[in-house]
Amino acid sequence: MCIFRASVVLAGLCAIALAATAANRKLEAARTDEPNLEAKRSERPQPFRAILVHPDRISLELLKTWKHKGINAIVATLDRNASAESIKKAASFAQAESLKWYVWIETARDPETAQAHPDWTASVGKHHDDWKRLFKNPPRAAADEEIKAWPWVPIGYAPAYEAHLDRVRKLLAGIDDSWTGVFLNDLQEGPTSCGCGNDQCRWAIDYGNRPTAPKTPGEGHAARFVGEIAKAFPGKEVIPVWVTECEFADLRESKPSTGLCGDVGCATGTCWKAYSTSWNALLDVAHGRIAVGIWSQAFHRDRKTWPKQAIELFKNPLRGGRPLEPDRALAVLDASNANDAEIDAIVETADAAQGGRVIALDRIEQGWEPRAVKVK
Repeated sequence: MCIFRASVVLAGLCAIALAATAANRKLEAARTDEPNLEAKRSERPQPFRAILVHPDRISLELLKTWKHKGINAIVATLDRNASAESIKKAASFAQAESLKWYVWIETARDPETAQAHPDWTASVGKHHDDWKRLFKNPPRAAADEEIKAWPWVPIGYAPAYEAHLDRVRKLLAGIDDSWTGVFLNDLQEGPTSCGCGNDQCRWAIDYGNRPTAPKTPGEGHAARFVGEIAKAFPGKEVIPVWVTECEFADLRESKPSTGLCGDVGCATGTCWKAYSTSWNALLDVAHGRIAVGIWSQAFHRDRKTWPKQAIELFKNPLRGGRPLEPDRALAVLDASNANDAEIDAIVETADAAQGGRVIALDRIEQGWEPRAVKVK
């Protein structure tokens, strides 16, 4: 019996010794890997620093000036009117200054497509008519008409989705392959989609309206659009540009109130819940950087205070929206018509976007006008 107990004790001690040895080996391995972990951390991309400008305005002098101010990339607007020569020059200038170059493509706000297919344009929500306060003589819809936000052609309509997808593919395929990535702007629905009059209200399509075109099936069509462009151009970075929804300060009862939502309770209603559904679908597809458009002038916001608020809402959406890691958040800042001192002040408002910033030197249009369109 004693011999048996001794054997058991000895076996237990051996097991403990072996476990300790294994633990020491793991600890040693972890210590050995620490430099590799540090190396991996140091491999994370530097914060994005870029200017957004029309290719016709890009010159070596402009890029040298801004490179001295710290940019590491250039973003050139790309549309049907951009000449192949201007894009080629912009690319060569970026390469000469060792800057990565990206392109910016507008999606929904498309006057040419709106003119050709007015039935694809975004509906102004019919449940509310607060939008009418924005116009001196707003149009009235006849019995066979709906009011539309011209020239917005959202991908929420199936034929618009396919047309925009084809257009974006052709634009990207038609330029030099040295581009690093593409910013896809305005993938949400049209402005004042519920009828409140707030241009950031982009959660709905045909909110109380009779549809004038078939809808894109399913939810998360913006996410699917991003995925299809990424699949068509492997190895290129695809960065969706988002806009946050109506805010509590926009409600009439807020003190103080911006009044941007009229008498509609947007921020406490469906807006953010629907926003979060689209947003969460986007996060399932877009695993890299995502940008938020800080269009202070277009949205009638305070350039000094609003950007920080918008970025925080962008990173931490309301009503079930999943948070975005800070180093994935890019801020696109409206610096059109701003002088150097004003640009410096605008840049300081974007510190919370740890993924970086894009300074838009040219205006990115966000405006719309109401037009009556017949229901087919």
